[in-house]
Amino acid sequence: MKKAFVTILTTSFLLFACGGNEESTKEVKPKEEVNTEQQENNNDMTQEEVNEQLKKEAEKADFVEINVDNPPEGKKLFIDGKVSLLTEGDFDEFILTTDEGPGEHGMYGIQLANTTDAVYSEGDEVRVYGVVNGKDETGMPKILATILEKK
Repeated sequence: MKKAFVTILTTSFLLFACGGNEESTKEVKPKEEVNTEQQENNNDMTQEEVNEQLKKEAEKADFVEINVDNPPEGKKLFIDGKVSLLTEGDFDEFILTTDEGPGEHGMYGIQLANTTDAVYSEGDEVRVYGVVNGKDETGMPKILATILEKK
């Protein structure tokens, strides 16, 4: 049941997040109608196709850009780092620690709806793909990730 819920939630999230750019000359539609159209257009894609699209569109995360008062929610990105703390929740959750430069480190809260079924544990070097999802209660950037690749 949990796996089905996560799959449905992940697919819905990715369908919304992976919507294409449309030219500004088209008429403005109500938000509800636009979301329905995006979901219908992306329902034809398999999870693998959605994952591949995310990988193509994702940019390397920049901690300085993401760790601000109003992070760019929905921005597609990938992050290379180390799983440093596993937590419990509705999703697989962990802290991802990154090296941002000489003597500089970043920390991201990762909520993983893992559609690739990768197995991971504390200390693993990984790459996650996902979108910015605000900040957690401590002010750490949150990432809703759907792909995890072990290095």
